[in-house]
Amino acid sequence: MKWQTDAEQRLHKVPFFIRLWVRRRAETVARERGLAEVTTQLLDEIKAREHKPS
Repeated sequence: MKWQTDAEQRLHKVPFFIRLWVRRRAETVARERGLAEVTTQLLDEIKAREHKPS
């Protein structure tokens, strides 16, 4: 899966112990949406969805 340069840079700011999970989650969501690459907008959307209060 291709990543935008900005999205890749943002991924490297994620703590190393969850970086692989974030990468896999972003790529899975991108594939589900039929996207050709992971963007910063997609990362923002995933973050917002994953951090919603219960």
